[in-house]
Amino acid sequence: MGILQGKRGVIFGVANERSIAWAISQALHREGAELAFTYAGEVLERRVRPLAEGIG
Repeated sequence: MGILQGKRGVIFGVANERSIAWAISQALHREGAELAFTYAGEVLERRVRPLAEGIG
């Protein structure tokens, strides 16, 4: 059980797999947080959605 088990968060600013926001979201997920991702526009959706689906 991670220290963030049962906690929820919203992630802003993921542009691709090299984003600081993406690295933070991976760390939060490893610790058990449930995450939601935001993005601005279709271009970023095509980048962010596969990443977000990959971690559940």
